[in-house]
Amino acid sequence: MSNAPEFTELPAVWQRRFAFFRQYGPVGSTPEAKAAYRALPLGQRMTLGFNIWAFLFGPFYFLVKGMWRKALTLLGVSVALGVASVLLGVPDSWDRALAAGYTAAIATVTNWAYYLHVAEGSQSWNPLEGLRRKGPA
Repeated sequence: MSNAPEFTELPAVWQRRFAFFRQYGPVGSTPEAKAAYRALPLGQRMTLGFNIWAFLFGPFYFLVKGMWRKALTLLGVSVALGVASVLLGVPDSWDRALAAGYTAAIATVTNWAYYLHVAEGSQSWNPLEGLRRKGPA
């Protein structure tokens, strides 16, 4: 038996996410994590690897979840991308594609970032914290 917390105060969807992250780490970080992720049903893969609320609300979702440092980082990147887009005269279609890609990227890192925030007490400013792929030992 392990002493790992069960996070019973969290909704069931977060408990499943946390259980996966506790056992395998972030999705795609190791061959074992990739295999376990691919073995899940499609619905569970979607809720594990993508957060729709973060996609819709971006950095503000991070604020709601208490990750204000990461939220400020993401907001700063959002502003920088917007300013660069205007200064470079990026066409509207490219600008929309960039915005959609950026919010999709936020949605894919949110669940892992929240796990680190709750389970490990992370106070980092880096929303990509701990996502580097691990190579063979």
